[in-house]
Amino acid sequence: MRPLRIALLFVQSGENATLSYQHGWPQAFMKSPLFDCTPINLAGLSFGDRLAVARRLHAGKLDAIVLLHSVFSNQQNLRGLLFWALAACGVPKAYFIGNEYKLMPEKMRFCRLLGVSLLVTQSNDERVLALYRTALGCAVTCIPNTGIDTKLFRPTTALVDRPIDIGYRSYEAPLYLGNNEKQEVAAAWKAAAERYGLRIDISMAPEDRFDAAGYASFLNRCRAQIGTESGGDYFNLDDLTRNRVNAYARLYPQAGWPEIKREIFDVMPLGIPMRIISGRQVEAAACKVVQILHEGRYNDLLIPDLHYIPLRKDMSNVDEVVTKLRDGAYCRRLVDAAYNLAMSELTYNRLIERFFPSLSAIL
Repeated sequence: MRPLRIALLFVQSGENATLSYQHGWPQAFMKSPLFDCTPINLAGLSFGDRLAVARRLHAGKLDAIVLLHSVFSNQQNLRGLLFWALAACGVPKAYFIGNEYKLMPEKMRFCRLLGVSLLVTQSNDERVLALYRTALGCAVTCIPNTGIDTKLFRPTTALVDRPIDIGYRSYEAPLYLGNNEKQEVAAAWKAAAERYGLRIDISMAPEDRFDAAGYASFLNRCRAQIGTESGGDYFNLDDLTRNRVNAYARLYPQAGWPEIKREIFDVMPLGIPMRIISGRQVEAAACKVVQILHEGRYNDLLIPDLHYIPLRKDMSNVDEVVTKLRDGAYCRRLVDAAYNLAMSELTYNRLIERFFPSLSAIL
């Protein structure tokens, strides 16, 4: 079986250096024996460069075009001449959609105009997949957005030799997700650290984030990491919830989470959640970090007390969590099970193997 010939579109620059998956996916595709890749990095292309790429796309004998998350996640990086040249290509197109909580009308329009044949979402919730299929009329599959670069994310320091008891790096998530969990879990453990005598390194400041190599090093200094499921609780394709919260915040700029929760979310009907496993959890598993996580689905991959220490969202079982964290045998079983899961199901090679038959089915 010959490898599939694909044009691989992505954005890779210093500006997304802290987003390891936006660098990991292109490298993995280019190394995979399943694909013969023509890599196209959209970062910093001049008009002449874009014209040359457009000619190459139409001249090349391609089986498919694959657009990774960075093409349109926070912003649309495929525009103008190159967008329309790609739309005119008569080969199937697969799009790994990123940040499925904002700019959704724009992303749906992007898919329709481009003629996307396969959408790769991060959610395995059948309700989410059904909404996409109805809206776009194309094939839809689920693949987590972050895999493991096994050369980079690996355990290099024994748990007992790691100087940080609990570490965490994240960012302040937008309140229109319908929860404030990242901020709450970080604040709660900062408050609890002195009471339990824990050495912590917890920050949500942008300047404290790491590139991929720095993050792998940080994880190997941490015995444990706190965390939550990524995503929000009100998935929709029209950005209705996001627009409502943003409009309220413009009217009442001093409003914080308690007010927004009370005035908007507490009076809304339950939504379809877009809750997914995070790259932070995947990479922590690869580095054998004990994970203290809010109870959740995590794409039906992580199981409480098998792969992570479950933390109730109201923090009512912190004593129990700390007791488990201090149980060396329990923690070793936990990190070994999570590591084995990560190595068998969540390496980039494994995720690309999962993607291959979905792409082949639309050719």
